[in-house]
Amino acid sequence: AKNPHAKQINLPFCEWVAKFAKHSDDFICVRYLFSYVYNMKGTPAMAKRILAYFLQRPATSISERLKFIIEASKRISYDPIVLTQDGWTTAKSDTPEGATGGAYLIGRKILWQRTEAIIIAFVRDEGLGDLWKCMWIEDFDTFDLEADELQEGMKRWERKVTRKQSNKPGKVQKTISSTRFEQSRNFTVNGADDGIILATSYKAKGGRPWPARIMHVKEVKAMGHLSTRRSSSKNEIHVVFLAPYWNGQSTKTTNAKSSFATGSLFELETIDVSNETIQEYPYDGKLGTLSVDKLRSQFSFLGLPRAAFSRYLQSHRIALSLKAYANSEKARNVKSLDIQSGHVEAYASLTDTHPLSVTTYAFPDALLNLPFDFILSKYPPVTEHVFNDDSAESTEPILQLKLMLNALIPPRCFGEQSDEEKESNKVPSPIHDLTHTKSPEKTDISMRAVSLNQGISFTLKNFCSDYLITQFDAVAIPIRTIKNKLEDLVNNLNNCIVQVESEANPKGRQGILRNFLLYCIITKGQGEDALYGPGFPQDFSRRTFFNEWRKACERIYKRAIVRMGHINAGNNITAVLTDSRCNQHITATGSFERAVRLPAAIRGAKNAGAGAKQSMPLVNTIDESFLELAEQRIIPMAHKASYINRLKKKIAALPQDAKGVPLTDDSEGEGGEDTMGSRGSYTAAVTGVAAAIKGVDMIIKGDCVNGFCAIRPPGHHAGRELRPMSAVSNGFCLLNAAACAALYAASPLSEGGLGLRRVCVVDIDVHHGNGTQDVLCSTYDPRFLYISTHAGGPHINGYDEDSSTDGAHRSLSTKDGIFPGRCGDTSPHKGVLNIPLGQKITPSEIGTALVCQVTPAIEAFSPELIIISAGFDAHKNDPLGLGGLSAEDFGTVTKVICQVAIKMCSGRVLSILEGGYGVPCCRPLDKDLFLPNGGDDNSGMQPKLFKLGNDLPDSMEDPVGLLLSQKLDKCHQEGFKDCVQEHVKNLALFSDLEPSQPVG
Repeated sequence: AKNPHAKQINLPFCEWVAKFAKHSDDFICVRYLFSYVYNMKGTPAMAKRILAYFLQRPATSISERLKFIIEASKRISYDPIVLTQDGWTTAKSDTPEGATGGAYLIGRKILWQRTEAIIIAFVRDEGLGDLWKCMWIEDFDTFDLEADELQEGMKRWERKVTRKQSNKPGKVQKTISSTRFEQSRNFTVNGADDGIILATSYKAKGGRPWPARIMHVKEVKAMGHLSTRRSSSKNEIHVVFLAPYWNGQSTKTTNAKSSFATGSLFELETIDVSNETIQEYPYDGKLGTLSVDKLRSQFSFLGLPRAAFSRYLQSHRIALSLKAYANSEKARNVKSLDIQSGHVEAYASLTDTHPLSVTTYAFPDALLNLPFDFILSKYPPVTEHVFNDDSAESTEPILQLKLMLNALIPPRCFGEQSDEEKESNKVPSPIHDLTHTKSPEKTDISMRAVSLNQGISFTLKNFCSDYLITQFDAVAIPIRTIKNKLEDLVNNLNNCIVQVESEANPKGRQGILRNFLLYCIITKGQGEDALYGPGFPQDFSRRTFFNEWRKACERIYKRAIVRMGHINAGNNITAVLTDSRCNQHITATGSFERAVRLPAAIRGAKNAGAGAKQSMPLVNTIDESFLELAEQRIIPMAHKASYINRLKKKIAALPQDAKGVPLTDDSEGEGGEDTMGSRGSYTAAVTGVAAAIKGVDMIIKGDCVNGFCAIRPPGHHAGRELRPMSAVSNGFCLLNAAACAALYAASPLSEGGLGLRRVCVVDIDVHHGNGTQDVLCSTYDPRFLYISTHAGGPHINGYDEDSSTDGAHRSLSTKDGIFPGRCGDTSPHKGVLNIPLGQKITPSEIGTALVCQVTPAIEAFSPELIIISAGFDAHKNDPLGLGGLSAEDFGTVTKVICQVAIKMCSGRVLSILEGGYGVPCCRPLDKDLFLPNGGDDNSGMQPKLFKLGNDLPDSMEDPVGLLLSQKLDKCHQEGFKDCVQEHVKNLALFSDLEPSQPVG
């Protein structure tokens, strides 16, 4: 009978036998196993001989016999005769076989799991297809790869060889005796010592990162899961996935919504330690709250059904609570940590575990055995979360696990109070009250319905937090000065509202609103300046006061737009700006950057409501005053005179009918092959900059809350000079509209700007915006923060030790690098956040980057305006092939940026069109003179035309070659137009500064 109290033992079978063997021949169980394999049908004859030899070979000790047995087990996996008898081909063929190469690849080196290996055999399996057997060079372990895996392994090897060849001659390379696990042994992620990470389960499809808890080595050992085989355990950790979605069971009694929650709340799994399986947990438990909105945004990139969100929310409720508990307990018991940092590696070696299992926090058993199912069932439903007007976030408090554990200790567990609690007559609750406290901005007065003429007016208490009110009562002169500025601003608001309500002319109302909003921006900046002057108390927190001052000013700004706007301007307005003069930029036949991109963008914006809804005006013509401002004042701020003059001279020399002429080639004729144009290209580029400047002007002065500029040519690769940051070309770009818009917004009023203190540019194009970084952030400028999520990275673009280390000038040295090169692989200073996302941008990667890096960076910077460089070339059907995003994903990206904009700068967002080339052919193909009859009979080769209706000018051509037109056919299903539609639709969703319910 099975003893229920016996402890489970987990060992490799032969090691378990050796543990109880009394002498070298006392391996009867192994003999039985070998005998079973020996007599199996199909066992190769040589495998039988090897097993028999190593088992019968004389051994002087138990350990030696065990060594023979392990050697035999490994030998039969790579012995060429065994492989041949088992159907594998071990001889290299002279020519490639089939589409995959077959046995021709035998002998090739690959890089797999960061370790060199060699292909030793090939077989064509009926079920799996082509398979190659590979062997790690350092320890002769073997493994099998399928075709796509093998191709990836060979590419990795080629990249490694290329990097070696680029090293300086004579440089001594560091050698490591055993490299296979060396990198993984040193692998860690921030916050892993708190015990909470994002891990990828082998059981879940799609490789989605999910919250998990790292098990401490003591916990693993107590459960009997600790292996003694170094080859596996030292590269593995045991994790507990929290509320996994994949273990639910669908039955006849469960529906799609509940099936995700039918599985166990915790699931144990052993995973390898690598970048592919482990990521940093993105949320901070010290805040004490969980943002449900941020979770929704990140969840939308996972590609899971919406019904799984409740499970996703549960997983983060547990994870964040555990992380907060570990943080607080570590801070309380620093001296009681079991392992000193210098002894981690030694302890890990002694226990045959990975260092992560040693350094992770060891949660107490009592905490791990709390009834989490019951606790989570007491949370409100997902749809009932409280909406915070001030932060535009739906949040909830985290579980107070420490209080729960305390409640289990006498006298609390008897229902009695401790002595301290009796004194305060207050019993701590294990779970925070889920009732939301009203934001300081909220008031019992209806801001929409009550008129100031009825004797009601705003005061400081309507806009200031309790902290700010308390600070205003201080006697310090600088604080009193700042208080006076805010009182003047509130009084001005009251007076302006009275004026607006008595003004019948919409233009007059709008003039009053514009003047007040500019005054609000100026006052906000003056208060920030005063904060950094002398005269403040020593214990005064400038950062805290700054944050509260910013919030108060933004609340006043919001209230002004809500109360003083009207039906065609102000709150709930998203403007779309364009100009037909942008169509004068005509590129070459077969270029990705085609003129039809602009009509397609306009059609997408119209599908989202532009021009049809009063809340989404469509501006079709940019005022001449903005073109003059752009050309005479703003463009010279962004681009050097030598670049502007060279570009104008080059274009002016073109014939009137010129099309597709290189515009950015250098004196040697290089670098202009992709940036081509026509006689109207400079006018088109200036018009695009003018549209962006007008968009900023409309947003800051209250004509709209946010806006989208449908312009071309794109601009984020255009820098101060030709081909910035050592790029090989200008990447379709002439003038940088996004950089010009930022400069206009941040320039002083005395210089023709708007006087904003901080502007953030978020570049979501698939390529790094080297031009924008060059113009705004070549050196650190506290006015600007440039953020870019793009394809690339050092493992894609390569390393070059001769390159500048500041990230300012890095060109491509590998053929498979991604334009514009290495300049986007690093961030040179705190004014730049470059986030390379690898060879291909996936929803999971960009979602994690937005929530974990982009949003915190924007919040820390506290911008007064966010500019989006909106490139849609990371779409899954874009002809560049560098992305895997859907149109819906681009809508979610927009939503995340708008959410942080609502929180930080009253929703002020200007989006400017950059890349995105997935527009199907709009005109019939030209006749191919190389076909019979001059191509008259090639009607069957004509592609399906993309219908843009009246948005496609009759005079606009679309010279697309046959191959490109075929590549673009799949964009009929979903493409560039759909991305713009989702983008503009989500901008409009976040244009209401006083929504009746949460957005998104």
